[in-house]
Amino acid sequence: MSASIHPLAERYLDALYELPDELRARKDLDDELAAHMTSGHHICIRGFWRIGKTTMMRGILQRACERSGGAAFVLDLRDPDRDDGLPQSVEAVLGRIAARVNEFLARVGATELKADPRKPLEALGELAAPLFVGFDELIALTALGPEGMQTVVDALLVTPKNVKVAVVCHRHRDLDAFFEEQVVGRAGVATVVVPPVTDEELVTMVQTPAQAFGVTFENEALGALAEITGNRPWEIFSLCAVLASRLPADFKGTITPAQCDELVNLDVLGESDEGRALIDNHLRILVTAMSAEERTVMELLSAGKDGEVTEDALVRLQEAGIVVTTDDGYAVSGALLEFVSRAIVEGVIRVSVE
Repeated sequence: MSASIHPLAERYLDALYELPDELRARKDLDDELAAHMTSGHHICIRGFWRIGKTTMMRGILQRACERSGGAAFVLDLRDPDRDDGLPQSVEAVLGRIAARVNEFLARVGATELKADPRKPLEALGELAAPLFVGFDELIALTALGPEGMQTVVDALLVTPKNVKVAVVCHRHRDLDAFFEEQVVGRAGVATVVVPPVTDEELVTMVQTPAQAFGVTFENEALGALAEITGNRPWEIFSLCAVLASRLPADFKGTITPAQCDELVNLDVLGESDEGRALIDNHLRILVTAMSAEERTVMELLSAGKDGEVTEDALVRLQEAGIVVTTDDGYAVSGALLEFVSRAIVEGVIRVSVE
């Protein structure tokens, strides 16, 4: 986005990464889950891409610390040295956890303690204070295979009494069964599926910052945003940032439904980093909702390659409007973004479960 954009765009962008407390729509749920942690439960936070899982995890840890006087730290399980983020060995994952634990021990002055890479959280049991640890992106463990994932999950959830863990688990059809059995079904784990925000919460998130800059969303415009985004926080702030960036820098006035509907367009979204991230997010949602055969079809079409495809999978994708017939054969539909947005809203693609 350019340097001369409307200041409201910057406000929405800031909210994507550092959400002010007054715009947090789920403080009550954070408090409820923090109470579970301080009473002795681990927490599993579930949901689809960009639904607000990491933000919720950090909010829960913060409130657990406030309730108990304890301390917390967070680790992203993705491998920072790989482009795909997928760690390649159990030892590498446990070694990173141990290193993070040692950093925390040094920070609190317990330099005489060292984490065992085989049981990295065990050393925290030597501290008197209640401790809360957040692990983001459990989905990154998929490259380890079922046995490797099991080993790491056991290391995360078998903890000393004073240590409670919050883990973030994506909804993904290939991994849901594992997460259900090994995390959700484990004794001592409380699970929450991150819900979309309510219409009232959407008004707070969108209208409150807008009105501070003399901008007001018409009620129908808020309804259009709710429909397009499915009331998912990351998409709300991203779309609002793109919308505000298209306004004159000194604009004051009302936002119409038509201005919101214009955003459901690959060309418009492709003009900014935030818009391209939305496209990528929708593609991730679409791919993880597909069967393996449907993914194979999409991979071949996207790469422009020939290969064996399951005929019924191709037919299903054509019927859904995702794949279209061209003079050269088949291609991915240019209306993909709108299809995914509407399919999520209508429940054709499920981004969370009740």
